[in-house]
This record gives sequence, C-alpha cells and structure tokens, in this order.
Amino acid sequence: MNPFELRRLEQQLREALQDTTLSWVLDDVDAAIAAGVPEEKILRRRQQRRGDDSPATSRAAAAARYEVVDRSMLGLGEYESSRKGGTLVIATRAMTDEERVQLLLDAVKRVLVDLPEMELEVLKTLRSEPEGDAGSRSMVEGVVFEPDESTRSRRSRTEFRGDRVPTEQRTRVSQLLAEVTGEVAS
Repeated sequence: MNPFELRRLEQQLREALQDTTLSWVLDDVDAAIAAGVPEEKILRRRQQRRGDDSPATSRAAAAARYEVVDRSMLGLGEYESSRKGGTLVIATRAMTDEERVQLLLDAVKRVLVDLPEMELEVLKTLRSEPEGDAGSRSMVEGVVFEPDESTRSRRSRTEFRGDRVPTEQRTRVSQLLAEVTGEVAS
C-alpha cells in the first residue's frame, strides 16, 4: 500500500472505533504512537581535522563535534569499534504510516479475538473443580480486565464476556485482520 492508502486506512479504522464501546483502544494506540519507536544509536566524537584543536566556544560548537550514527548502518566490526569509542544511546523516532496502521490492527485483534479467548480459558480453569473441593467455591461467571490504576483514559473501558462472543465470529474477525495485515505489508 502506498502512504496515501495507509493514511486513509488508518483514518477509517479510527472512525470505526471512535463512537463505539471500543473507543478506549484509541487512547492506548495514541499513547504508543506518541512514545515513538525506540532505536539503538551510537553517539561518537567526529574525527577532527589537523589543526582544529580550538576549544568549543558555544554549546552548538561542542555538540557539532559529535555525531549520532544509526546502529543498522554499521557493520559488525565498525559497530564494535564505534561502541568502544562512543556511547550506546536509545533514541526514538516517529512511527511510519505502516507501523501506525499495524499497531491499530494489532490492538483490534487483541481486543476482539485474543482477549475473549483468554477470558474463555480463564473461565474454563476457574470453573473446573479442584481435587478435594466439595463445592466450597462459588461458581465464576465472568472475568473483567481492568486497566492499570495509573492509566488515565479519557474513555471508559469495556467488560468482555468471552462466552458471548461466538468462536466463529472471533475466527472470522481474526481472518479479516490477517488479510488486511497482509495487504498493509505488501
């Protein structure tokens, strides 16, 4: 997909989630987009030319003596020597259009497919009677996935009941998301 198609797809996904009970997913996606993609970089001193021993008179001049090199641009030998003569730093970059769309697709898959499957497995485990338990436990009826207490979401979160989401529907949504993911990657 070209950048225009990716941006249009992202907008369509956002509009589809906007006024639903799943709109809170957009808060989490937006937070991940704002955080960016971490990358390892090497901060190393530039090679000086002969006779350029003048002391840095400003912060800009001092900063100009260093360069940031993307780790992926270096071969293994050059990376090792740069690491010895430089400092490994973690920098972030903005997500590409494709990465943003993929993040949205992954979030929708986790909420609509993976989360109900997890809930069903947890319910299956909790509903089975352990050995020696003579009915002393009450029957579990549902599982609620709560956000972290530190999370400040503008939107309310939704309770899921996996036993209300038919397996065929989860399978179909999973297939559709896989097809769209394949289309995005091509």
